[in-house]
Amino acid sequence: LNSKALVWHNPLTKPTEWTRWATGQTGFPLVDAALCELMKTGYCSNRVRQNAASFLTKDLELDWRAGAEWFQFLLEDFCVGANWGNWTYFSGVGSDPKQRHFRTVSQAKRYDVQGLYVSKWLPALVERENHSVDGNTATPLIVEARLRPWDFLGDDTSGQIWPPPLVDPRSQYTWQDLNQLDEKGTLFAEDDDDK
Repeated sequence: LNSKALVWHNPLTKPTEWTRWATGQTGFPLVDAALCELMKTGYCSNRVRQNAASFLTKDLELDWRAGAEWFQFLLEDFCVGANWGNWTYFSGVGSDPKQRHFRTVSQAKRYDVQGLYVSKWLPALVERENHSVDGNTATPLIVEARLRPWDFLGDDTSGQIWPPPLVDPRSQYTWQDLNQLDEKGTLFAEDDDDK
């Protein structure tokens, strides 16, 4: 068993964090795209639901029940049992109490290889691109800017171009991806078959 006790904060005690998460303004593209898609359509995939839930519960340490209620309110296809069951699973309080912490940038690198999902739901990412994109293929630099925009903002810290990350961005990489970024300055290896 994990000896660290889980601490859940009421969203009322962290209103900025709650509001930014609930409205897709965390500064992390995969999480923000998930919430934007959910708000606009009432749907989002299980993969992005897992990332949004992990971010709320593991990174912001906000009560998973608030997230479950928010999703239940927004989902067109919600099933009470599935929604609440998934939230207990993601947050580590269900019958399988593993501490799943999704590293959202590494998850985006793995499951949104070209950054097309985040670009679809976060038009600000595409508006920032000063490069042309040929069809659905983006250059590695453009993809990196879509997955970790805070490293491509230059001196802008106002949050007007992109919201500042709610948590330390380094917490959103697997150790392998963080090592690659630290050593090579890029998430993608030159011989990466996914690119």
